Amino acid sequence: MVKKLVYQVIKYYCRFLIRFFFGKVEIIGREKIPNDQPVIYSSNHQNAFMDALIIGGLSPKTTYSVTRSDVFKKKFEWFMDAIKMIPIYRIRDGFSQLAKNQETFRKINRYLSQRNALTIFSEGNHGNDFFLRNLSKGSARIALEAQEKMDHLDLQIIPVGLNYFHHQRPLHKILIVYGKPIYVKDFLSLYMEQKAKGVNQLRETIDQGMRNCLLIPTEGPTYQVQRDFVNRYNESRSFEQLREGIVSGVGLKPLGKPNKFLNGLGKCLSIFNFGPLWLLHSILSEVKDVVFYGSMKWALAMFVFPVWFLLVLGVSSLLVDIHGGLIIVLISIIMLYLRQYLIKWSNIPH
Repeated sequence: MVKKLVYQVIKYYCRFLIRFFFGKVEIIGREKIPNDQPVIYSSNHQNAFMDALIIGGLSPKTTYSVTRSDVFKKKFEWFMDAIKMIPIYRIRDGFSQLAKNQETFRKINRYLSQRNALTIFSEGNHGNDFFLRNLSKGSARIALEAQEKMDHLDLQIIPVGLNYFHHQRPLHKILIVYGKPIYVKDFLSLYMEQKAKGVNQLRETIDQGMRNCLLIPTEGPTYQVQRDFVNRYNESRSFEQLREGIVSGVGLKPLGKPNKFLNGLGKCLSIFNFGPLWLLHSILSEVKDVVFYGSMKWALAMFVFPVWFLLVLGVSSLLVDIHGGLIIVLISIIMLYLRQYLIKWSNIPH
């Protein structure tokens, strides 16, 4: 009961936070998610744990997420289970650990048979690349094995494209695209005859479906130029306009040169929220994988800033009064957003 409550609170808090963390949120194709059938979200993975929280927060279903096992530390195990994270074991975790995947697959089959949703990052790793990396066979194999065991249900794979306009900076746009459903039953007969061919064919179909959801589907010779078009100047463009303009180079504005003055001015405003921003700086200085930067900022917005604003309110109310405290908190929030917008407008490159 407690875990269920924790999950619901985190889910709807994430849904709420998405609207404030990103400058603009555009969602395409959410109506393609079926209400009465199990679903696997096959998503790209351009960020860290923030990707799973965004997909789960927006999902109309109870959504589980396949997560690498090394994040399941003993002291976090209860919480990870509460927010529907399922460990998957890889060769790098040790051959002795691979046997534990059988229990993971049993859990997945049970959850899907209850018409829930499962998020799988089919690339098998994360990276700040706008294009889709090669897919592993894991998502196709999991889907086919699950469908084989629940023939009475129609398991669907929904390709998902998470398109960040900046991977590390808040208040940039995020464009989330849900693709055309892939019906796993259509591949089941081939899988029953020749498992390898069935898995490969489904993987190729998932691959194409996911590429259709991305602004930059593949890494071509002009990738660096194409990436430069995914910027704040083009946030008002439609998905189709962006896809076409990125390829043709027509109708879109490049990022341009960084504005050091605006960037410096924005950083000067850090004084109004020095506590959490200093904490963030300290944490990021210890994080070697830059892919985690955006997710760490998400976690800060989710847990630390609310405590900070309550602390500011409490201290200000004691020194002035409750009305003065509320005004000071409001000023802190305004300065935080102004800081981030100035940094955004300074054209910090990807």
